[in-house]
Amino acid sequence: MSVPTDALSHLLPASGKKLTADEAEGSSDDVQLCKVTVDDVMVLTLSRERIDAGDSAQHILLSQLSIARPKSAQDGTIAYADQAAVSLVKCRGAGVEKEDISTLVKVLKPARPNESAMKSLISGYTAALNQQGPCKRGS
Repeated sequence: MSVPTDALSHLLPASGKKLTADEAEGSSDDVQLCKVTVDDVMVLTLSRERIDAGDSAQHILLSQLSIARPKSAQDGTIAYADQAAVSLVKCRGAGVEKEDISTLVKVLKPARPNESAMKSLISGYTAALNQQGPCKRGS
């Protein structure tokens, strides 16, 4: 999945030499986990999962990471702070199950928290995901 490289570079450690992104074992159509390492140190995780319809991006950040006052964008389908972000793709309509696809991005030390870069990263990732038609099973 393509992501805005400029946003990603603002989050990763500035002194890093080697970047690796790997999908974690056990990933499926319902749950995917990607780990990004710089110089063999995990600095960013991205998880994507199918969830029951109706939760909010802000609530997911609060319940999973205890981020109480995230900013929001795109009619509340994105919530972000300097060290994490969530987006929701709402699956509705003919031929798809009524559910949401939640994407959670989190930076870990020694990565650099950056609110603007996090918003750009989650927005760009979600746009790329939407182009793939993620609501259809097996896509």
